[in-house]
Order: sequence, then C-alpha cells, then structure tokens
Amino acid sequence: MTKKHILEFLCILLGSILYAVSTVLFIFPKGLLLGGTSGISVILESFLPFSPGTILVVINFLLIFLAFIILGKSMAVKTLLGSVFTTVFVGVFEKLFTLPSPLIPNAYLSAIVGALIIAVASGVMFYVDSSSGGTDIIALIVRKFSRMNIGKALLVTDVLIVLIGGGLSGWGIFFSSLLGLLVKTFGIDFVIAGIKKWKERGR
Repeated sequence: MTKKHILEFLCILLGSILYAVSTVLFIFPKGLLLGGTSGISVILESFLPFSPGTILVVINFLLIFLAFIILGKSMAVKTLLGSVFTTVFVGVFEKLFTLPSPLIPNAYLSAIVGALIIAVASGVMFYVDSSSGGTDIIALIVRKFSRMNIGKALLVTDVLIVLIGGGLSGWGIFFSSLLGLLVKTFGIDFVIAGIKKWKERGR
C-alpha cells in the first residue's frame, strides 16, 4: 500500500466518523432531512410496503452498482468503503450516544451545526474521490461530466428530497432541513477549496 493509498484511507475513515457523529447527534434527534438516500427512504416508506432501512439498502446498492459502471472501479471501491464505514459508525454511535434529549434543542441550530460537520466530512471524502454513498454518488457522476461544483451538484439532487420530505413532516422540519441543506451545500465547496489551497501551500 502506497503513501497515497494510506492517506486516502485515512481521509475516508475520518470523513465517515465525522459524518456518523453529526448524523447521530444533530440530524436524527431532530428528524431533519438533509437530502440523501435517507430522505428518499423516509418519503418512499409512505408508498411502499417496506421499512426505511430496507429501502435505504436497496437504493444504496443500486447507486454503488451505478458507480462501478460510470465512475470506474477505483472511485467506486472508495465510495463503497466510505458508505460501509459511515453505516457501521452510525450504528455504533447510536448505541454509544444514548442521550435522553437532543444535544441541541433548537432544530435550526442543530441543523446548522450538523450540516457544518457533514460539510467537512463530505468535503474530505470528495477530495479523495470517495463519498458516504447515497446521492453523493449522483453528485460525483454530475461532476465527472460537467463543470458543476460538487456542492451545487449535491444541491440539485437533494433539494427536491427536502421539499417533498419536509412537506410531509411539517413546516418546522422543512425550513430547518432546508437551512441545513444550504449550509452543507456551500460548506462542501468551501472545504474542498480550502484543502486544495492548503495542499498547494505545502508544496
């Protein structure tokens, strides 16, 4: 394993841990929707005779398969690794962080803090051509065939999910989720740009 591979692995591991921590501590407790396949599964649950977990697994499997076809083996493997790590850490942290009440009671503040952490997590993983899976894969595909920034590509894929899911969950969830989505979207591009500048200075 080369130095580059070790660095990529560590970035994927760090991004997955941060993503899972944010999801468990700030997103799940307030029922927020920041897009992604989790949002899709919540929406489809109302129309399909399957649990959100089952729907989530099926969607992620199909997207990983799509990644292998369009993005190539190397990028797809790293995305698969990020997806597995994130899923495992979410399950572990859900058992470790059994809080009696949300860490941040205010949904809007929880959305901002959670989205900022997810932006860092996603930015780190995107930088090494990986992701936490889900609609992040669609964003990677959009980036491959266009000049669109990864954050804007995510906004396109996630905003409809938040609109539909927020509409089903109520205005409070809708507006706080939309705020979180915007913070995550622009935060990811900022993080990636920051990493690139830091790397250029180190040369």
